[in-house]
Amino acid sequence: MNQKRFWISTLLAWLVFIGIDFLIHASLLDNIWKQEVSAIKSLEDLAILIPGGYLSFLLLTLLIGFVFIKIFPKQETFKCSLRFGAIFGFLFSLSNLLGLFSYIRLPLGHLIFINMGYFIEIIAVVLVYNSILYPEKIKNKVWKPVSLFFILVIIGVIIQNIFNQT
Repeated sequence: MNQKRFWISTLLAWLVFIGIDFLIHASLLDNIWKQEVSAIKSLEDLAILIPGGYLSFLLLTLLIGFVFIKIFPKQETFKCSLRFGAIFGFLFSLSNLLGLFSYIRLPLGHLIFINMGYFIEIIAVVLVYNSILYPEKIKNKVWKPVSLFFILVIIGVIIQNIFNQT
């Protein structure tokens, strides 16, 4: 495995992870974060702690990449990658949901939506790894995750400005 290719894939997968997270949490689930729930930090604290959240996404992306290259030493079909991402995403999300539900006072609906986001993000990370890690030439493939990131952020900002004005 080419180390440089692994790190490029990791950064691109992480970028997509952040884009999806922004769309889901800052736009689509904006109402959840504005509700007065004792287990959720204030909006000011949440904003300050965003870099910590993004670092956690990088660590999860690295974990997924490490597991992915161990299981799939060569490129797999889209269907196989999608299945792996769905299984990993389901197990991670369900584990996270059950763990958080057991000790955090957060409505179950909130936890379900948050973990549905993880499920989608993990599938996307796996698909980025599969598309970037293995092909001979990646120059024509790098722009896709970068473009996707910008599209997700733009859609998120549009949703924030049209639907989430308070």
